[in-house]
Amino acid sequence: MSWRRVVLTLLTLLSAGVSLIGVTNVAQASPQAPQASQATYGAPKEGAKVILNETSIDGPAITPAYPGDIIAWTGTDAQHHLNLMTSSDGLHYSNKHILPEMSLWRPAIAFIGSLRTVPFEGTLVLAWTGTDAHHTVNLEMISMPSFKVTQKITFWGETSFTAPAVGMLPGDVNSDIYLAWAGTDSAHTLNIIHRTTFDKTQDKKILWGWGSISRPNLYYDLSNDSKGGQLLSWTGFNNRLYFAYSAKNTSNQTYWTMASASPLSMKSAWAPSMIGFTTSTQPSHWLAWTGSGVTSTHALHVMYTQHYPSWSDTNSQATLDETAISGPALAIRSTSGEPQMVIGWTGTDPYHHLNVAIVTAPAA
Repeated sequence: MSWRRVVLTLLTLLSAGVSLIGVTNVAQASPQAPQASQATYGAPKEGAKVILNETSIDGPAITPAYPGDIIAWTGTDAQHHLNLMTSSDGLHYSNKHILPEMSLWRPAIAFIGSLRTVPFEGTLVLAWTGTDAHHTVNLEMISMPSFKVTQKITFWGETSFTAPAVGMLPGDVNSDIYLAWAGTDSAHTLNIIHRTTFDKTQDKKILWGWGSISRPNLYYDLSNDSKGGQLLSWTGFNNRLYFAYSAKNTSNQTYWTMASASPLSMKSAWAPSMIGFTTSTQPSHWLAWTGSGVTSTHALHVMYTQHYPSWSDTNSQATLDETAISGPALAIRSTSGEPQMVIGWTGTDPYHHLNVAIVTAPAA
């Protein structure tokens, strides 16, 4: 099945009546997600790589945007403006746009595609933490491919000490948007706002007891799209990697559940990145992080699983021959065929250039 057909099927299922209301952060056993591939794979391997001419003060954000990908980052200019570029292959980026918005951390992006004939046609959802005195969380809707801002929301009173995360349920004008951030309270408690783009309803939940030392990460779990779930990952105060997911209860309400395997044994000083997708040629769930719990360690690590939410696959972890100044970004390379994994990071070279590479799990 082509990647385009997978997305079309997803949109059809969602338009048939998926409705997410309410949230309960109750920890319970994680359901086993259906797995698209049960082949045997070797350790993750880095493939083609491109070092971009762009530089950043933090890691990048990447989102699939059929027929390619969009990358976002915070520049090294004095004002630290937000930047965007597009790519048809996930590696070579152009069409740069410098936005008037500024931040001290990376932005977060998600893409609501229309699947029409114009490349990159749809809505880019951009989230960032402002440079105002309180570091207020912001959300912006950008019409693509024109890069025209159609809506900006400043969530006054919602503040963070780091970058936010943004995720979505695709459905064109009826899409649902999830905005997550770590608060400025002493526990850096995770907060999530669920907002619909059609009727503009909004629901906020505070996930008490779930705190992060860095930004959280959100990604729509395409491997289990019938449940409409988001993958939420973060780094706790013990530097261990945590992850949770959203699902619906019998009352059709959405709740957030800590996965049974969380936290993982790996450690980092920055946020991890986790994604899930459907593919017949690669494992379904991937995780990437930087370091081993101390800021002096900057090596990039990648791991996959075919048994989510368990991460116990043999020979499924690799340390790449790359270093980063903060956490990496994982995304699907959006193609008309089998999707591939894209990893992006900001290098430890003196200028902190953006890097992107393809990562795969070779058949064993």
